[in-house]
Amino acid sequence: MAGRRDVVLDDRLVERTVKTGLSNWEHTEVLEGVVAGDRVVTSLEREGVKSGARVKIEQTAAKPR
Repeated sequence: MAGRRDVVLDDRLVERTVKTGLSNWEHTEVLEGVVAGDRVVTSLEREGVKSGARVKIEQTAAKPR
């Protein structure tokens, strides 16, 4: 299964094609398209999320594992 995701490159969003594997409601296995350390946008429904947009990183509390 392939898809497109926006990732942060410097201070802008860049659209990349990713190949995904197994997934459920909380997690998706990414097989190709991003590397460790890439920041991936998870709030795609937010206004202004599109390739080329300037980025402001919001800090959120980490979920306990």
